[in-house]
Amino acid sequence: MEKGTRAAWADQAGQSLIEIALALPILLILLLGLVDGARAYYYAGIVASGAREGVVFAARNGSATIAQVTQRTCDATGLTSFGTSCPGLTVTCDSTNGDATVHVRYSFSLITASVADAAFKVNPISIRAEARFPMMSEGTPCAS
Repeated sequence: MEKGTRAAWADQAGQSLIEIALALPILLILLLGLVDGARAYYYAGIVASGAREGVVFAARNGSATIAQVTQRTCDATGLTSFGTSCPGLTVTCDSTNGDATVHVRYSFSLITASVADAAFKVNPISIRAEARFPMMSEGTPCAS
């Protein structure tokens, strides 16, 4: 009887190994997808914060150029070292009806890029933010 019990345990161990081998890739993709979602949410907050900082700078400095607003936005995000350009970050700015408006777009790359591209063709994801603030100085920011 003991010999038959050992054989039954050996069969179950092999079955468990196959079940883990089938389920593990799916679980890993779900885990990495969760990590990508959390990173995207984090970067959306960073981009929104950068847009707010850029529009406040533009509203307080009527002679601010688009390059200055872009640099201020980039510095506020913390994506790169202070004073360097942010690759993947696009800033547009205008002032109408007494308000300054800054639009920020960031190209966010997924960790699961190869899996996502094979299934959905979504990489990189564009994260966008817009901020508006009343003009606090004379002039037209982002004119050039």
